[in-house]
Amino acid sequence: MVVFSHRTFRWSLTRQLMLWVVGGVLGFSALAMIGSGYGFWATKKIMSFGRLQKETQEQQEQLRSSLDQAQALEAEVAMLRQQHTELLKLLDPKAQVSSPLPAPPGQTSSAPLPPGTQERLSRLRQDLDYTSKQAAIVRARMEPVIRAWSHTPSIPPTAGYLSSGYGVRVSPFSRSNESGDGLLGYHSGIDISNVLDTPIQATADGEVIEAGWMDRYGWGVRIRHTNEQETLYAHLNHVDVKAGQKVSRGDILGTMGRSGNATGVHLHYEVRLGGKAVNPQPYLRLQRQWLRAIGKPS
Repeated sequence: MVVFSHRTFRWSLTRQLMLWVVGGVLGFSALAMIGSGYGFWATKKIMSFGRLQKETQEQQEQLRSSLDQAQALEAEVAMLRQQHTELLKLLDPKAQVSSPLPAPPGQTSSAPLPPGTQERLSRLRQDLDYTSKQAAIVRARMEPVIRAWSHTPSIPPTAGYLSSGYGVRVSPFSRSNESGDGLLGYHSGIDISNVLDTPIQATADGEVIEAGWMDRYGWGVRIRHTNEQETLYAHLNHVDVKAGQKVSRGDILGTMGRSGNATGVHLHYEVRLGGKAVNPQPYLRLQRQWLRAIGKPS
């Protein structure tokens, strides 16, 4: 009976050891698969930032081409004015086109116009008037759009996935969230997660007001776009701009990290109006909406 118990104990111990070994092998394999999958995901996310930059540049070119339409019309107006002036000088070299003076008594101001010249002058004047009006219309239409677009956050600040939205949420820090204390906190921006050192880009033209360590925000950048509008980029790993520096939409500000009060690698992004944080999500695709509004494909 004692021998039987002893053998049973040895057999149970061997089986338990085998289970541990098998479990360890399976666990290691699972970790390897997860690591490989994460590496593939990280590569894909980094590539997606490249696509984001390319999309931003393409949209900027579309808007600039719209403004070029007005500039082309203005160039056409200048050419027509020059043709009109040269034609008058050709017909009467002594005539002062800009401010003609009356001819002395007994003299004619110019020789008789060749046949068809008056009609040509009339057509030139009509073309000049029409083109001037078209140029003014296009310029009046495009200038406010370009000016507003340049200084309004209207693209995503980085590539990744939205890990936390704007508004009330369960704080990852029981007594240290972005705004207020306690289990529930008010999240003053959105969080976009990706791999360490994913590039962060400016979402509009402006001036860097603050760049450096920002307490709970960690390493961050704050940009003033207008007197009323600012954006904030927090929890960076590296900051690549300085206070007082002028930046344009798409310029790299730094890289994604987990500095400050951050539980993982992500970007905390804020849009502020009059010093108050507002929901950044409507601004992420604003440039696309503007392109559709002016009749350009997005």
